[in-house]
Amino acid sequence: MIEKFSTGIEGLDQLTDGGFLRGSAYIIQGPPGAGKTILANQFCYAHVREGGRALYMTLLAESSSRMLSYVSQMGFFEGSALPDAMQYLSGYGVLEREGLPGLLKLVQHELKRHRATAMVLDGTFVAQSRASEQEFRAFIHALQGVAGIADAVLVMLTHQNRDSSCPEHTMVDGWIELSDETHGFRAYRTIQVRKHRGAAILPGKHRVRITQEGIAVFPRAESVLDATPAARAEAHRLATGHEGLDALLQGGLPAGSATLLMGPTGSGKTTLGLHFLSLANAQEPGLMLGFYETPAHIRQKARSVGLDLDTPLEDGTLELLWLPPAENIVDELVHDIVNRARARKVKRVLVDGLVAIRDSLVIADRMPYVINALSMQLKAIGASVVYTSEIPELQVDEARLPSDEISAMVDNVLLLNTGRRGHAFRRYLSVVKLRDSDFDPRTHEFHVDSRGIAFGPDPRVAASGEAG
Repeated sequence: MIEKFSTGIEGLDQLTDGGFLRGSAYIIQGPPGAGKTILANQFCYAHVREGGRALYMTLLAESSSRMLSYVSQMGFFEGSALPDAMQYLSGYGVLEREGLPGLLKLVQHELKRHRATAMVLDGTFVAQSRASEQEFRAFIHALQGVAGIADAVLVMLTHQNRDSSCPEHTMVDGWIELSDETHGFRAYRTIQVRKHRGAAILPGKHRVRITQEGIAVFPRAESVLDATPAARAEAHRLATGHEGLDALLQGGLPAGSATLLMGPTGSGKTTLGLHFLSLANAQEPGLMLGFYETPAHIRQKARSVGLDLDTPLEDGTLELLWLPPAENIVDELVHDIVNRARARKVKRVLVDGLVAIRDSLVIADRMPYVINALSMQLKAIGASVVYTSEIPELQVDEARLPSDEISAMVDNVLLLNTGRRGHAFRRYLSVVKLRDSDFDPRTHEFHVDSRGIAFGPDPRVAASGEAG
């Protein structure tokens, strides 16, 4: 079995089925600023940390010392690796004087002299500009052979936009493409493994983030979903935190299921979700992700309706997360929720605001698949999840729901709605769907008071003399 070297980037290791194959050559292609140099350096330093030896040869006019001054600011940089395990050198002068044959000899010589097991050749496009297409193809073919003989990983960086028909892509073992893209006013980075011999890659484009710590890759949530079903389905019910609602649901929500609370603003979705979270304890730890209300606001909101979130928060059985509804990377968000839930063996999850997730997606049509992937991964670790989603105000009798998308995302659906009767504002709740279970199909009026959600008309309406 051929040994694999980690790329130094967890998400990229997932895309490449474990990393780079030893004795293989790769092309990493992308426009200036896409992150090629950072990715290559991150790989080298990760390789050195694992006991390997790495060379970074630049064919650019930029000096190695100048590049090193930038790289040394990155979180992955290891100054102690220089100059023994990790070394920078320039091939620019040799390429200028001796062309591709001289450069090829230099690569062979330096690999052998430093006993390197990984090497980066930065600026392959410069080598191409010094030769004909035929000579360049022969050069790439020779480099492929050099990697195999040296039993090292050779990574070539180029900013030229070469398509899949270019001969060099057929010669190398792998081809990775970084891109800077725009959608409307939004700019974002992606990565795609276009080719990787001997590996089961995750195809398609995936989001990338560049920070001071380096590059992070987030595989599309739906692409990493384990298709293996759970050995057995959960048979018990999970209390919602409201006895009246549990009665409508014939005992509560099916454990290990995903539930959607839909309704217009002010209909009580978050309050109902807080009922669900208020039962978090050592046996059933909880987790909430919100977008519109900070943790402090959520705690105050719970107190105002008689729900105690302070106790489980203080004893560590409940965690509140808050992300402003900005341009979040949804795949990163899914990864984080699942990892947090797995680490704490969470049983109750509330995601308050599917609209914020939808609006963060570059391609909104991914929404059902992303939420299905999140639900399935949470279900696999024994958690039940409740989502809230805001919809325009509608008449209960005339409700038309996008059933195809909902069925792809969740098992259970509760519809909360608002309306006016006389001069009073009223709330209604209907159980639309419950996985493999019987339920009370009637629409029930409810109100919110200092004890939370209560079924029946608001006593204050009756006291004001409003007609029923």
